[in-house]
Amino acid sequence: MNLNKAFALRVSKLLNERKMSKYKLEKLSGLSHTTMRYIFNEVNTEVKFSTIVRVAEAFDMSLKEFFDDEVFKYENIDY
Repeated sequence: MNLNKAFALRVSKLLNERKMSKYKLEKLSGLSHTTMRYIFNEVNTEVKFSTIVRVAEAFDMSLKEFFDDEVFKYENIDY
Protein backbone atom coordinates (compact mmCIF):
# COMPACT_ATOMS: atom_id res chain seq x y z
CA MET A 1 0.00 0.00 0.00
CA ASN A 2 1.15 3.56 -0.54
CA LEU A 3 1.95 5.99 2.25
CA ASN A 4 -1.30 7.94 1.77
CA LYS A 5 -3.40 4.81 2.32
CA ALA A 6 -1.38 3.84 5.40
CA PHE A 7 -1.77 7.38 6.73
CA ALA A 8 -5.53 7.34 6.14
CA LEU A 9 -5.85 3.98 7.91
CA ARG A 10 -3.84 5.22 10.91
CA VAL A 11 -5.87 8.43 11.15
CA SER A 12 -9.14 6.48 10.91
CA LYS A 13 -8.01 4.17 13.69
CA LEU A 14 -7.07 7.09 15.93
CA LEU A 15 -10.35 8.88 15.19
CA ASN A 16 -12.26 5.77 16.24
CA GLU A 17 -10.17 5.19 19.36
CA ARG A 18 -10.59 8.79 20.48
CA LYS A 19 -14.20 9.10 19.33
CA MET A 20 -13.23 12.18 17.34
CA SER A 21 -14.86 13.39 14.15
CA LYS A 22 -12.97 14.26 10.98
CA TYR A 23 -14.37 17.76 11.36
CA LYS A 24 -12.77 18.14 14.80
CA LEU A 25 -9.47 16.84 13.43
CA GLU A 26 -9.65 19.39 10.61
CA LYS A 27 -10.14 22.18 13.14
CA LEU A 28 -7.39 20.99 15.50
CA SER A 29 -4.88 20.40 12.71
CA GLY A 30 -5.75 23.43 10.63
CA LEU A 31 -6.10 21.26 7.52
CA SER A 32 -8.80 22.05 5.02
CA HIS A 33 -11.77 19.82 4.40
CA THR A 34 -10.50 19.33 0.84
CA THR A 35 -7.13 18.09 2.07
CA MET A 36 -8.77 15.60 4.41
CA ARG A 37 -11.14 14.46 1.68
CA TYR A 38 -8.23 13.89 -0.72
CA ILE A 39 -6.45 11.80 1.91
CA PHE A 40 -9.43 9.61 2.77
CA ASN A 41 -10.59 9.22 -0.83
CA GLU A 42 -7.04 8.36 -1.94
CA VAL A 43 -6.94 11.11 -4.54
CA ASN A 44 -3.25 11.65 -3.79
CA THR A 45 -0.76 8.80 -3.63
CA GLU A 46 1.60 10.64 -1.30
CA VAL A 47 0.93 12.68 1.80
CA LYS A 48 3.03 15.72 2.69
CA PHE A 49 5.27 15.48 5.73
CA SER A 50 3.82 18.76 7.01
CA THR A 51 0.35 17.19 6.91
CA ILE A 52 1.55 14.22 8.95
CA VAL A 53 3.12 16.55 11.51
CA ARG A 54 -0.04 18.65 11.82
CA VAL A 55 -2.22 15.57 12.30
CA ALA A 56 0.13 14.05 14.88
CA GLU A 57 0.11 17.34 16.78
CA ALA A 58 -3.70 17.46 16.62
CA PHE A 59 -3.78 14.01 18.23
CA ASP A 60 -1.24 15.30 20.80
CA MET A 61 1.24 12.65 19.71
CA SER A 62 4.90 12.62 18.78
CA LEU A 63 5.78 11.43 15.29
CA LYS A 64 7.28 8.32 16.89
CA GLU A 65 3.95 7.54 18.57
CA PHE A 66 2.03 8.24 15.38
CA PHE A 67 4.20 5.91 13.28
CA ASP A 68 4.25 3.19 15.95
CA ASP A 69 1.60 1.08 14.24
CA GLU A 70 1.55 -2.12 12.19
CA VAL A 71 0.28 -0.24 9.13
CA PHE A 72 3.68 1.48 8.82
CA LYS A 73 5.80 -1.68 8.85
CA TYR A 74 8.27 -1.70 5.95
CA GLU A 75 6.70 -4.75 4.38
CA ASN A 76 3.32 -3.01 4.26
CA ILE A 77 4.47 0.16 2.49
CA ASP A 78 5.28 0.53 -1.20
CA TYR A 79 8.17 2.94 -1.56
